[in-house]
Amino acid sequence: MFYSHNGVGVGHLQRQLDLAEAFKGVHPDAAVLVATGSHAAGLFPIPEEVDYVKIPAIEKVDRENWDPRKLSVPRAEVVELRTELLERTVRGFAPDLLVADFMPLGPYGELLPSLETLAAHGGVAIAGFRDVVDDPAFVRDLWTRTGVYDALRDHYRAICVYGDPAMLDFAPAYGLDGDLAAKLRYCGYLGRRPPSAVDSPLYDRPLVLANGGGGVDGAELAQSFIDAAERLRPRRGGTWLLVTGPMLDTATHERLSRTGEAAGLLVRRMLPELRAHVALADCVVSMAGYNTCCDLLTFARPSVLVPRRGPSREQTIRADRLAEWGVASALPAEQADAEHLAEAVATALDGPLPSPAPVPLAGLDTAVQTFTLALSEARALV
Repeated sequence: MFYSHNGVGVGHLQRQLDLAEAFKGVHPDAAVLVATGSHAAGLFPIPEEVDYVKIPAIEKVDRENWDPRKLSVPRAEVVELRTELLERTVRGFAPDLLVADFMPLGPYGELLPSLETLAAHGGVAIAGFRDVVDDPAFVRDLWTRTGVYDALRDHYRAICVYGDPAMLDFAPAYGLDGDLAAKLRYCGYLGRRPPSAVDSPLYDRPLVLANGGGGVDGAELAQSFIDAAERLRPRRGGTWLLVTGPMLDTATHERLSRTGEAAGLLVRRMLPELRAHVALADCVVSMAGYNTCCDLLTFARPSVLVPRRGPSREQTIRADRLAEWGVASALPAEQADAEHLAEAVATALDGPLPSPAPVPLAGLDTAVQTFTLALSEARALV
């Protein structure tokens, strides 16, 4: 069972779906279930022979609080409902393995009863984290106040980091020492499989792709991309493609569609083969989310990363490091107006191809090996 709390976009769900598919590929007889709070879950292609349970959606309102996304009921009632649904799922499904993404306790501790039920029937829990959580000092304080260190110590057999210490040395940065450091496994980045073919002759070159991720907070970058395309496209030609994201509100998506199409862009809410489009793009413009950066590390496409505005420093840390490696160029959100973004895109189009990824990209395989080893060790103790 793969748990994804989902309080902002779709990155946690996408990562869990990738891991679930990889696990199923190695263990074809396994029953694999994803539990997610993403209200965009139904829009995603679910891997073959993987099913999912949808719990009520919440949305992050600041660095440590969430509110109901859709239900007009008090926060506490939604958290109680999510907690009960998760625990009943674990009790009924009785997984041998539970992989929790990013939040070992879930928002407001919603996963704790599930972890206790899991342990009661002999199941194993693994905590998975992307390469960067947030500013280290903030995370250490938050994890101390919310009991994350105790949860990792008491309920989790292993801690998987889907990254590399060259990006951020996870253990010292986030205060994992002693027995917790011994549980940590750097899996490497979740590199992409060869993408499905996209009929590239459909697109005039250059193909410039802007991706708004989930879309919750991508409207500002999308508008800047439209404005930058108005400056560059008449001189450069080609295809300028904007993907706004499944979680952008309808009114904003429609406004961006009208504005973008009037400027000669193709505007889509989602693309079924987004990764394949990234793989063949001449330039990618995006925020610096984990999944997008895995695409860029794998496919080595010229790119301009505009990290999400604060207070979280996660995307800024990641974008700055990719820029240091020569994998991408980084442009602070405060400077990503039409003029500066157009200049950055032009530079990316005219420049050399990015440097090869200086970090391991076999994270899917390594993570599944770690999951399998944890299961084997637990069974040996029975």
